[in-house]
Amino acid sequence: MIERPTIEERENGPLVVKGLHRMTGPDGEEIEVKPVMALCRCGGSKNKPFCDGSHKTNGFQSRGGKPAGKDVLLPYEGAEVTVLYNPRLCSHAAECNRLAPHVFDATKRPWVQPDEGSVAEIETVIATCPSGALQLDGRGHLLPDRAEIAVQKNGPYWITGPRIDAPAAGEGATRDKYVLCRCGMSGNKPWCDGSHRDKGWRTQ
Repeated sequence: MIERPTIEERENGPLVVKGLHRMTGPDGEEIEVKPVMALCRCGGSKNKPFCDGSHKTNGFQSRGGKPAGKDVLLPYEGAEVTVLYNPRLCSHAAECNRLAPHVFDATKRPWVQPDEGSVAEIETVIATCPSGALQLDGRGHLLPDRAEIAVQKNGPYWITGPRIDAPAAGEGATRDKYVLCRCGMSGNKPWCDGSHRDKGWRTQ
């Protein structure tokens, strides 16, 4: 039986990953995995996504700051399905808008309109949502078919499967898929709260 990979937070330091089977980079390329790896989460490494010790000199702190977004589970009811959304969990990957802009549109109110799309489309969006901010009422979080760790370009780590021992990210969060900060600026560390987008963080 294959053991579930683990992620450990090092205080004021990197994320130590053990037992990972697959990781992909910002362009979808396969990254060679090792039994134990240290991933940068301070935003300063010159060898991203791996740690190079920059956290020791740039003042990175494991905690601190004010989380972006309210920690509340908001329902968006449709005739066939109800979508639940927690703003605090959202990493602003915008996969929902990319896949079903007629259902998920931040310029409209309400921004989620389940009746504008099919159940199948909404299920695809829920599964693809990397942070678990979106789920279906009564069915919970649907899981995607992707690498256990996918490194988002200029964004966080998308985690699917590995377990991490950390306080809950927010109401309705799942431990099966979530996003971890790698820019060092999240107010909800180790979880991503979208600060990379709000502050224009870039990997280079």
